Amino acid sequence: MFVTSLKWRFDSDAVQATPRTQGVFGLWDEGELVYIGTTERSACLPEALGELLKLKQQGSIEASHFTWEMTITPRSWAGELLRLYFNNHGSLPRYNRGGSPIGHEPQVHRNFA
Repeated sequence: MFVTSLKWRFDSDAVQATPRTQGVFGLWDEGELVYIGTTERSACLPEALGELLKLKQQGSIEASHFTWEMTITPRSWAGELLRLYFNNHGSLPRYNRGGSPIGHEPQVHRNFA
């Protein structure tokens, strides 16, 4: 799954320092992976993570760190990561489940709900 040794503090400085590229990312609440997300076609990692940082600042989600990976196929890679997570844990990460405060889940996430 994600390279867990390279977690970044989920704050505005770290988010803005991520590369302006397509990719997948994970949000972590300390040691628990709580969300697997992707960039949309028109957005890069800083924009996608910035939207979620706003939810954290509003108190809608809890996340302490994030990880990211560059990929030219973010939706298919996120789907594979979600499948692996589901197979290992028997459920999806907290914010990939139905009723999540993260309302713009990629279609691939709904395949596991």
